[in-house]
Amino acid sequence: MKSAAVVAGCLLACAAQAAQVTNPVRVTGGQIAGTAADGVNTFLGVPFAAPPVGKLRWRAPHPVVPWQGVKSAHAYAPACAQTAVWIPDPKSEDCLYLNVWTPAKAQKLPVIVWIHGGGYYGGTGAQPGYDGGNLARRGVVVVTINYRLGIFGFFAHPELTAESPDKASGNQGMEDQVAALRWVKDNIAAFGGDPARVTIMGESAGGESVAVLVASPLAKGLFQRAISQSGNFAMPIDAGENALFDRAAAEKTGVAFARTVGAGSLADLRALPVAALQKPAWAPHPIVDGHVLREDLTTTYRNHRQNDVPLLAGWNAEEGKDLAPEILGTDKFTAASHKALVTKLLGHAPSAAVLASYPGTTDAEARASIDKLTTDWWGWRTWYWASLQAQYGKTRPYLYYFTHRPTEPLAPCGYGCGAGHGAEIQYVFDHLGQDLRPWSAYDRQLATRLADTWASFARAGTPNGQGLPDWPAFDGRPATILRIGDAADLQARGKLPDFSLFGQPPKR
Repeated sequence: MKSAAVVAGCLLACAAQAAQVTNPVRVTGGQIAGTAADGVNTFLGVPFAAPPVGKLRWRAPHPVVPWQGVKSAHAYAPACAQTAVWIPDPKSEDCLYLNVWTPAKAQKLPVIVWIHGGGYYGGTGAQPGYDGGNLARRGVVVVTINYRLGIFGFFAHPELTAESPDKASGNQGMEDQVAALRWVKDNIAAFGGDPARVTIMGESAGGESVAVLVASPLAKGLFQRAISQSGNFAMPIDAGENALFDRAAAEKTGVAFARTVGAGSLADLRALPVAALQKPAWAPHPIVDGHVLREDLTTTYRNHRQNDVPLLAGWNAEEGKDLAPEILGTDKFTAASHKALVTKLLGHAPSAAVLASYPGTTDAEARASIDKLTTDWWGWRTWYWASLQAQYGKTRPYLYYFTHRPTEPLAPCGYGCGAGHGAEIQYVFDHLGQDLRPWSAYDRQLATRLADTWASFARAGTPNGQGLPDWPAFDGRPATILRIGDAADLQARGKLPDFSLFGQPPKR
């Protein structure tokens, strides 16, 4: 992982040296100049909100601080302060910046806004695999964003709620995403983008963020399409899950956290350095705060309160081996702990049918079942969401199941290998070159196909287009789920789970 990132960083630096400076572009706050190379103009580290530091820590994002002259937009801004060790320094609270890739001489092109994953505790829009150049060459403007993470992005506290004009706290990272979308609406035309054709797209926590934004009244009118890759976990599906995301409970957790760091008040918390706040464990996720998110997804759809836009969503065939240890907090899946781990994963006691389908009579069987159950349950949540859109939405959803195992890298592969969590990203961005693998002809063909398909969806709200394979709209039937992979992939991993084991979405 590190060697690939270093190589990609060197390639990016060399390209930047050969690039020319663009003409200044006026945006909110002042003028910026990026770089131009190979038919794409790139603008990095563009501020979309004021630095959320000092008295602005945990507040909703404030307007950009204006500057004089032409600001250089040639380098990425620091990643948001976080505990993820896989993101290199620099990291900072001052991190509300975005990046833009646009074709030279672009005019009214569709826009894709990428929301990175990382469990809401890690990640950045500057990761090498998110370089938007190859997507931009397909006639779209690509934007990647940062948003506050961990304790800084998802912290609720009674004093924070009281000082907020919206009487809400706990979703600062989501408010950052909304602020970035507002910046796009106000400024993307200056880069040749069409503010009336914006697609929000994300993976993992970014895909979950897409689900929240689709449900949020705060994001109304800020996007016209939505793509969610392996998302929709940290989002209440139905009223029974609301207790997991309740603001009052989150505020109690915030007060308890303040005690652990020796802070008796919000002022004390704001006076603490970043390291002191990141030392205790913190499990970040969006909550039902009454402002950004008002209710569970089912209630939103049944009352037609969602942002009703075309939806493209899906999951991968081997998510579980990466996600199960993160979700369950252990990689020790034994026969003795099997039922307890299944209960923790599902959030309720499993039915006899679930235990029969995912048995754990031996340690080896328990491990295999937990991996498969995690994948299937993750997929069920995406299937459930798409089913709500199919029943209650005016626009049709498109659902995929990614079964392809990419060519293995030369070095031993750890997280995200095979058809694991995030395996599809490099294909969607057509960015196989970031990783020095002996890519197969099918890998390269698939990267071309998926990047073209995602660009088509951003352009017209459908993944179907000239020269692309037919993709039926999802209507709830398994036959309308597109399986992505070659013949061997489909034979080995193409069977869909029995989603009825986990629950059915409500009928009209």
